[in-house]
Amino acid sequence: MVVLAVIAGGVSGGSQELAAYVLVGGLAGILGIRRGDRLHDFVQAGLAVLVANVLVVSTFTLLGERDLRGLLELWAASGLSAGGAAIAAVGSFAVLGNLFGITTVFQLLELANPSQPLLRRLLLETPGTYHHSIMVGNLAERAAEAIGADPLLARVAAYYHDIGKLANPAAFIENQAAGENIHDQLPPEESARLLKAHVADGIDIAYRYRLPKTLIAFIPQHHGTALMSFFYAKAREVAAAPYGGLETAEGRRAADAVDEARFRHAGPKPQSKEAAILMLADGVEASVRSLSSRDEATIRAMVNRIIDERLGDGQFDECDLTLRDIERIREAFVSQLLGMYHQRIAYPQNKIVEIEARRAAGRGRSGGT
Repeated sequence: MVVLAVIAGGVSGGSQELAAYVLVGGLAGILGIRRGDRLHDFVQAGLAVLVANVLVVSTFTLLGERDLRGLLELWAASGLSAGGAAIAAVGSFAVLGNLFGITTVFQLLELANPSQPLLRRLLLETPGTYHHSIMVGNLAERAAEAIGADPLLARVAAYYHDIGKLANPAAFIENQAAGENIHDQLPPEESARLLKAHVADGIDIAYRYRLPKTLIAFIPQHHGTALMSFFYAKAREVAAAPYGGLETAEGRRAADAVDEARFRHAGPKPQSKEAAILMLADGVEASVRSLSSRDEATIRAMVNRIIDERLGDGQFDECDLTLRDIERIREAFVSQLLGMYHQRIAYPQNKIVEIEARRAAGRGRSGGT
């Protein structure tokens, strides 16, 4: 910016006014744009440039000829240049981002729109996964804000992290509605294979829909190399069963022979703070949703368990997440979850509806016998 100011002053015959105009206006724009997360930021930067330009031309006019008409014309020119700079910044931001494959805020805002074809498919074909993704997005955004990460990127990545479930919706419990769980009839190794497959399927779908590579990277990273502990424990029990179960020495030896690697996701581990947040938000939302009681103590205990498990498993070894960040994420999750699952008043009419529903169900059963 200083170099541009010097060049502008030199081209205009050593004009200090023009050099100051370029320098002060440019610095105001840089400070005003901040992260550029919203269109409002560009408007704000344009206003900052306008104020800076008006101050510069007013100062030099009052120190010089004090030409009021000339000052008004310079103010008008300052407004036009500030508005033009804001528009040019928005346009170049979007165009250069698409040209060089850089994921811009405008791209992310567009992808966050519920009318996006992929999000519509998620809503219609896998409603449980869609609802889960929205909830994860809320958690991830809140946590990202708490540690100074990119909240918009975290939220949009959450919306698309499970798109691979579109390939086999019934394999995931949130989409099974009142139907039976297919994993009850499958060996644990097969269940683990189905769960792993949604990552590869998600990457394929993401490329097919031309999602930015920045977002595609979140799909494998949101699981990292985490262990599918439920199916691993089930496989150990199955292996130990012919030998009297895990209580016997032979049973424990058979269980220990189960290959843990077959029950781990392929990775990679999270490579950024946003990916680490998504991993935690994904696990926390699914776990808390399964709780029968959602008071503060229970929610906090579940959040602590998920975070401690991922930490102990070394899932954050490849990103720059600090212990202070983790504590802030922990508190952000608890606060957000308490807001999502706060206790509601038991209205009398709700009780009446419940009683009538039970009576109708009872009549239906008696009529069918």
